[in-house]
Amino acid sequence: MADIADFELVFNKLIETQPKELNERMSDTNAGIGAVLKVLDDAKCEVTCGDIAKKMNVSTARVAVLLKKMVAKDLIKRSADSCDARIVCISLTQKGKDTINEVRDLIIEHLSRIIDELGMEKINQFIELSEEIREVALRVKPQAPDFLKDKK
Repeated sequence: MADIADFELVFNKLIETQPKELNERMSDTNAGIGAVLKVLDDAKCEVTCGDIAKKMNVSTARVAVLLKKMVAKDLIKRSADSCDARIVCISLTQKGKDTINEVRDLIIEHLSRIIDELGMEKINQFIELSEEIREVALRVKPQAPDFLKDKK
């Protein structure tokens, strides 16, 4: 079994080498407006607030806040469903579509530079190792300490 020195080395290196800026950007995108834009772009048609919430795994209240901001920025438009006026459908505006394309181009440019600098062989090794680490982490879950467990 790994000793404390091994643990500290791996833990500190993971923190040190984590691409913090990229993760922060992706986290912002996944948790907010960028994620809604992606859901709408993937859908290729109008969707409801509930559809977006389900896809993002967040509450409809969280999505409603994001949609309000997005309407103000002219990224989306709301319209009543043709069959049921109580249902509000969300779709992209042209500005929303342009924003998605702009973000996609930036991500492609950024990742292309990383690939060019490191090479696909190293990238593939990293991906394979990351997948192995994830599989082991999912298989070997630590038990929560007693004080974190629900006591009913």
